[in-house]
Parts: sequence; structure tokens; C-alpha cells
Amino acid sequence: MGHTSAEDRSRDREQIAIVGLACRLPGAPNAQRFWEVLDRGEDRVGAPPVSRSDTDARAGGYLDDVASFDAAFFEISPREAVRMDPQHRILTEATWVALDDAGLSAESLAGSRTGVYTACLGSDYWELLRQTGFNDMHGLTGSALHGAAAGRISRMLDLRGPSMALDATCSSSLLAVHLACQSLILGETDFAVVSGANVLLDGGYWDALTRARVLAPDGRSKFGHAEANGYGRGEGAASVVLRPLDAALAAGDRVHAVILGSGASNNGCSSIALITPSSDGQEEALRQAHRGARVRAADVDYVEAHGTGTVSGDQVELSVLNKVLGEDRPAGDRCLVGSVKTNIGHTEAVSGLVGLIKTVLAIEHRTVPATLHVERRNPLLDEPDCAVELVAAGTPWPDRGKPALAGVSSFGLSGTNVHVVVGEAPAVSPAQPVHRAAHVLPLSARSPSALRALAGEYSETLDGDLLDLCFSASVRRTHHERRIAVTGSDRESLVAGLRAFAAGAEHSAVTVGVAGTPKIVFVFPGQGSQWVGMGRELLVDNDVFARRLRECDAAVRAETGWSVIDRLHDDRPLTAVREVQPVLWAVQVALAAVWQDWGVRPDLVIGHSMGEVAAATVSGALSLEDGAAVICRRSALITTHCQPGGMVAVQLGARDAARSVHGHQGELCVGVVNSAHSSVISGDHVALAEVVKALRERDVHCTRVDVEFASHAPQVDPVRPLLAQALSGLKPRTGTIPMHSTVRDEVVDGASLDADYWMSNLREQVKFAAAVESAAEDRTLFVEISPHPVLVHAVEDGMDRMGSTGAVLASTRRDRPQLAELLRALGVVYAQGGNVAWERVQSGGRFADLPAYPFQRKHFWLTDTQGPVLCDHYSTAPAQAVIAVPPRSIADFERYLRTRVGALLQIRDEDLDLDRTPGALGLDSLLATQLRLAVERELDCKVPTRLFFGTAPLRRLARELHLRAGEARPDWATAIS
Repeated sequence: MGHTSAEDRSRDREQIAIVGLACRLPGAPNAQRFWEVLDRGEDRVGAPPVSRSDTDARAGGYLDDVASFDAAFFEISPREAVRMDPQHRILTEATWVALDDAGLSAESLAGSRTGVYTACLGSDYWELLRQTGFNDMHGLTGSALHGAAAGRISRMLDLRGPSMALDATCSSSLLAVHLACQSLILGETDFAVVSGANVLLDGGYWDALTRARVLAPDGRSKFGHAEANGYGRGEGAASVVLRPLDAALAAGDRVHAVILGSGASNNGCSSIALITPSSDGQEEALRQAHRGARVRAADVDYVEAHGTGTVSGDQVELSVLNKVLGEDRPAGDRCLVGSVKTNIGHTEAVSGLVGLIKTVLAIEHRTVPATLHVERRNPLLDEPDCAVELVAAGTPWPDRGKPALAGVSSFGLSGTNVHVVVGEAPAVSPAQPVHRAAHVLPLSARSPSALRALAGEYSETLDGDLLDLCFSASVRRTHHERRIAVTGSDRESLVAGLRAFAAGAEHSAVTVGVAGTPKIVFVFPGQGSQWVGMGRELLVDNDVFARRLRECDAAVRAETGWSVIDRLHDDRPLTAVREVQPVLWAVQVALAAVWQDWGVRPDLVIGHSMGEVAAATVSGALSLEDGAAVICRRSALITTHCQPGGMVAVQLGARDAARSVHGHQGELCVGVVNSAHSSVISGDHVALAEVVKALRERDVHCTRVDVEFASHAPQVDPVRPLLAQALSGLKPRTGTIPMHSTVRDEVVDGASLDADYWMSNLREQVKFAAAVESAAEDRTLFVEISPHPVLVHAVEDGMDRMGSTGAVLASTRRDRPQLAELLRALGVVYAQGGNVAWERVQSGGRFADLPAYPFQRKHFWLTDTQGPVLCDHYSTAPAQAVIAVPPRSIADFERYLRTRVGALLQIRDEDLDLDRTPGALGLDSLLATQLRLAVERELDCKVPTRLFFGTAPLRRLARELHLRAGEARPDWATAIS
């Protein structure tokens, strides 16, 4: 299909792309297995599972386990989950899988005009709730009110389009597709999710249908059979994600197929009874769909019939298909027809969606699956002028030299008829392979067990282009709190890391973390991080680094006449300060540009000695040209005007280091304080040698710093007047990123970074330890912006002193693959919850198929007489036992909240995570009010209900209760103070 002309683009807006699909059906937990069932001609109808002892033993198409559900994933408490109709549960899971299949993350959909359309029939589970006395508000929203299933999905994902449940009996889900398409075409919505489910629990429905003589005695639908005798019932869930075709193509979505048009009608009074099929009604639905799709009925290759296998239903439907599809069709060119109900039974409300998904899969695989149980064909099919052919054996899709074209029908007991015309997806030009020296694959889940399972799935299915896979995992998946990032240069290295993590083992390629909101600090070191070969690989592997380095090169060349890039490609070691400092400045600025391009933007920058020039440039306080002027002019003056001197790193804190140089005033000083255990002494060579000798006699470790001069010492004083003149034209400005000065030990206004400041930066002590300790907070990530890390230990020491959590990251390392090292560090930022602009990191990647989320289901069910049964997840703590001993310490309050919330939400103490918010555990407004009343009664203090909403985790709420209870109960003052 071409889509270039104005007319074509207009049609694209009217055509609706199916960008995501999912299903859970008898014998088929996913769409891939569903196709295998169809392709192999499997009959998945049989007796109920043993676990379904409450269902009369009648043959049907059953799901293996409808009692289990991953409630925690959807932030639904066990208390609410046990009251949810299993139809709502499997529908919700299917919706998530379909959105994953579409590559639409929760982040990308939040606040969007996305419509949600659901279809369920019957409320068998509500009857169980009512009989056992659990027909409360959660029972109403979870079982009795099917509209709540759509509303729950909209709320879960913050979707702002129309949200509704459709009930047109058996045609409900395909009617939902029709209405969703209309909403998309009108521009009311940008996306639509259509989901349906059917679960068979109540024997009363079976009895009613049996008395109406519409069920087959053996439970099997036999569409097209000469002796069709009723339909067989089936269970399942299905979901599709829709958006306008033009938008899908522009976004690079994978398009499964295209809905070209649809039609809906009702029998009116054209049938002899409400439940009797009408040829007029069905014909109108087909013709309306063909008109909307602008196709000729004679061009349709295949129709997925409603195909229930009832006597009157088959006769009417086959007659209508023969009449409509036979118009203008060449003799002998029969349209293929079939019915999925012969494989899995009639899934009732969701059957239209199931037929649609079967048809899409058939188009994608270019194969029409067999329709089962047609040993003797309906005589109408054998008439010479019949225009339809029942597919009794799997057959290749008809080759007519044009894109595949199909129809899907769904007819309701209420007389509502729906037909949808489905076309083949537009051809997509193959992508040119993009070579990457290294890859990073981010994975996330809601729980550790799910994350291990997901890693295992990826390790077994990591096929295709690696960049596309990493792009899709990064950009087209929702990012949950439990995270890993796997780095590697090829498939083998990625798989090795995935398998190790899945097995519970550590691996150098894998970073593990729990997402929070980390503070990002860029740290720019001074001299010492340079090495031959630094930056060369990144010049080839990263466009942003190369572009920014070229800009720095131009700025340095204007100052010095030589090229930074040429010097990086030179195999001679960098030793001369007038070369080392400009080159390091340029590499640091270019590395920072890569981090920022990847979405990692610092909350603060810290520079160490000459590193402050790069820090000021990155913060925006200095323009690139001014940054180059400071580093180039100053390093030139240092070379020609500094007095001789040296520097020695000593394992002493600032105070002990100062004592060691006592008596050498004017010759030596403590030039740098890196940490509480590391300093640098600068000054005269002879005096320095004396101090080093004395320190070594005391077993103090000393290391000479490989520099040409003694900075941060009196030896640089001759530079002062010359530097003031050289930098007189400097125009510093207020930066966009805060900078903590290691000269003044405070956050400074960039406008104050004038010539005098840059002399102080050269002469005064580097107060690096103080800057680190000031910046270190919970979850702080210090990113060293350098060719090789030289400040890691100093930063870690400062973090330890402040009790700060987080990490220190190196950008690149000497003689290691440079892009791989950067991506490894980026993986740490991601694992800790830092923002990452994945579309930039994985630029050039395209949509790839990925494993579905591995739900960690638990058992939630009601017995007939005993009420709720929650295997492995139920807290039985009685309310009156929660406060047997008044809490006093914060730990007591944490235990109290764990038990109190667990009792309310029916979560065992050991399963309740205090680092999650009440809402994430499933606390809603009704339960929050109950919780507030219980807390006020038991702690004898006033607590606002709003305390239990928002982003505060339970652990923080425990501290708040500790404070409030202490104010209300002075007799607890000792413990609380």
C-alpha cells in the first residue's frame, strides 16, 4: 500500500491501525500460543479443570486458572482483589499485555485522550459475593458494575478519553471496536483500548441456555456442519489497541493490521423473535462495513463468521454471506469462511474480539486456519453457485496480487449485528542496520520475582537487531520501580548477564536497583585523569560527543593555534600543562554534553581545581569561548611564570596535614582537602621532601602528584597580575545549573566567576571534601566527568561520613571500551530511578517485539460458605490486637502501621513493603477513612485523612504518626524525644 497522495493521507486518517493485541484463551495463554492452536487445528473444548469444582461438569472451552491475579502489580489490595469478578481481573491483565504489545508505556499514555471500551456479560461472581455476605462497595465496583472495569483501567493509566462498558450480548466486543473506531475517526480520541472477557461460573446460565435448546450436547460448536446442533460455551479475555493509521505510521508503530471500515445494525422487527437471527440485519451490517471501507465485497478473501453452529444461525449467516460476497465475484472464486468457535467455543461477550484477533493473526501468517467439526458440510456450501468456501483444512492465504482483505462478523442475541473489514498492514521499508559498539538493555518490574522472570524471558528470546530490542525495551515499555540495566557489546554478553540475574547470581554486566528520585551531581576533577587514547572511540561512537568536542576544539584553536582533536589522536603522552589542561577541559565539556543529551541533567556541579573551569562552562556561568580563554590563557601563564614546586598526596585529614607543614610557612601549604583522610601538600621541592620523609617515618602513605608546578601554593603568586590582565574581558553570567565552589565552599552566582575568582581557584585551597559533604544526601549520584576516575574514593569517603546513600559513577576508564563504560554508568542512573532520555540513548532504533510482562499471580477466591480465601496473602490479625502495646519508638510505629494496614488490606505483615505508598498497596478513599478512624482511636491523636494519600511511603508516615502521637501523649515524651 502506498501512502503518499493527499487522498491516501485522508484515507489513512479514516483507517484505524491495530497496533497492539493480546488474548488469554482455552489452551492459549497468549497470542503466540493462540496461533499455534489455530494453525494446528486444536480442539480446546473439554471438561472443566479440577479446580473448578463449583462448576457443573459440562464440556466447554475453559481457562486453566481464573482464580489467580497479580493484584499487587495493579496496586489493588487483596481485600479488593478477592471481591473482583475474575472477568475484570483477566480483562485488566489482557489490557496491559495489549498495551505492551503496542509499545505504549504508562508514562506515554498518562493524561492522553485514550478511550477504554470493555465488554463482559453476566455477573456470576457477584452472586457468590452476595451469597457469602461480601456484597460491599468493593464487591459492587469489582463485580456487579461492569462499567467499573473500564473505569479502573482509565484511572490506573490516567486515561482521559471516554470509558464505558458495552452490552450488546454476544456482539458486545466487536460493537466496542466499531464505536472506538468512530471515536478515533472523529478525533475525539487519539488511542482506543477495546477489551473483553468471559468466565463461566454459574450453572444457572447453563440451565437457561440448555432449556432454550441453543447449546450443543457435546459442548462443541460445529459451524458449517450439516447437522449443526447448537454452540459450545468458552472462556477467555482479549484486547486490542487502536489508533489512526497515519499517526501509527508517523510514530513508527508496528501495525498488525488495519480496520478499513465497520458497520453496525439491529434486526429491528425483521426477525420473528428477539433472539432469532435476521438476514436483513446481517446484510445491512456487511454492506455498511464495505461502504465505509470503500471495498467491493467481491474483493474480500476471507470472512471470520459469527459461526456459532446453531441450526438457524448457520443457515441465515451462510445465506447472507453467499448473497453479499457473491455479487460481481468471478465464477469459481469463492470467499473463504471459518469460525474460531469450533476451536475454543463461543466466548460470548468477547467472541467478536477473538474473531478479530484470529483474522489478524491469519493475515500476518498468510494462512487461513481450519474450521473444525465439518465432517458433513451444510448443503448450501455444495451448491454450484455458492460464493463461499468453508475452510476445512488450513490453507495458504489467497494470492490475488493485492493486499489481504478480510471481514469479521459478530451477531448478538439482542439483534445487534456488527461487521468489520480488516486489511493487511502497509509494507514498511526495511531499516538500515545501525552499528553500535555497545548496548544497554533496561528492564523493570513491580517485584524482584517478576524482574528475575522477565530477565529469563529476555535471555531466551533476544533475537533480532540489538539496537531495536534495546530501543523498544527503553522507549516502548513502562518503567517500574524494580530495575536492572544490562550492558554488553553483543548478544552473547547481554544474554550472559540476563541469565546470571535470572538465576540470582551477580554479574559485572548487570546493575540492580530500586527506583527513587536521586540527586545528580556532576564532579569535574583536575589534572591526572588523562591517558593516551582518551576520547578517540567516542569521537566515532557518539555524535554528541564528537560535535561538542569539535566546538571545544575550535574555541581552543582560536586561543592557542593547535587542535585538541589532533592531540587526542597523538600517541605521545600528555604532560605539558599548557596542553593537558585545555584537552582535559574539552573532553570534560564534551562528556557532560553526552550525559545531558541522555537526559541526565545535574542538580549541582562541583569542580576540583582546574575542573572548576569545565564545571563553570557546563553550568552556563562561562560561555564556551570564555571557558577556553580561562583554561588556555591561565595554563600558558603557569608554564612561563610559576616558581618551581611540587605536590604530594598524603593520607591525612586537613587538620593533621596542616600540622605536618607547620614550620614551613611561605614554602608549603595544604593545597587540597579531598576527604577526611586525604589531602595534598603543595609547595617548595626541598621543604616538601622533608615533610614527606617525616611522614613516611610515621607510616603515613605519601604519593607524589605528577605535575609541572605547585598549584594552590605561593609558587603561583607571580601569575596574579598577568592573569588579571589576560582575563579582563571575561563575561561571566548567572548559570542555569547551581555550582558549589570549592574555593569559597558555597554555591556561588556564576556572575561572580571573574578574573579574580580564577586566580583564587589557582591559588587557594581546594575544599573538595566540604563540597562533597554539603552535596551528599539520600540517593545522591555523583558522576565523575573525566576520562578516568580519580576522585571516586574521596567522594565515597564524604558520602560515608554523611551517611548518604547512592553511588559514585565513572564516565569512562583508562583502556576500557568508552561507550560501554558510559552506558554502564547510565545503567546505574536508571536503576536508581534517575531520568534517562532513552529515545536519545537508543536513537536509530525501531519497534521490536518483546516478551510480555510476567505477572506474579496469587490466589483470590470465595468459597460458597466460608467467605474469602486468599492463599499465601491473607492477614488474619484482628483489629483489637493491633494496639495491644502502645508504640513508642519509630520502629514501634513502623510495626504498628505494618500490622494495622495489613489487617485492613488483608496483606500479611511480611508481604507489606513499608517503602510503598498506601495507594500503591491498594488503599482507596473508603479504606483511608477506616484507617484514619482506627489510628485516631488507637493512638488517641488526630490524623487527617489526606496523610494517607500522596507520595509518602508508609515508613515516612510512621515518623509522622510518631510525632503526632508524641504531641498528643506527653507521657510518651521520653521515647519520642
